[in-house]
Amino acid sequence: MSARKRKSDQAAADAAAAAAQQAADDYLALSEMGGEDQDYRVKRARNNEAVNRTRQKKKQEEVDTSLKVETLRVENSALERKVESLQKELSFLKEMFMAYAKKENGTGPSQQQPPIGGAPGPSSTNPFSSL
Repeated sequence: MSARKRKSDQAAADAAAAAAQQAADDYLALSEMGGEDQDYRVKRARNNEAVNRTRQKKKQEEVDTSLKVETLRVENSALERKVESLQKELSFLKEMFMAYAKKENGTGPSQQQPPIGGAPGPSSTNPFSSL
């Protein structure tokens, strides 16, 4: 075996031993904590519960928002149909008003205007006018 290979193997073994020693030291430190370790576990449990409550609340808010969106979409669709209906009604009423206004002014198609010069037309001949 070459000297380089031995040094490389030795370095790897030393690193593994150091990591194992560190893990053992960490384990001993945790086990020596005793009460502090218990406090940590209680705090972690409370934190986990709080996180779960927050996540559940967020999911519920998403569900509520989705329901509200769907409700508003349905309401919007109904309002759009109503607007369309009212626009049609307004257009119809405008046409009716314009027809009535033309009729009142004598310019409508249902009334005949007297000929220019004031002479009565054949439809307005009065048999008693010559008397």
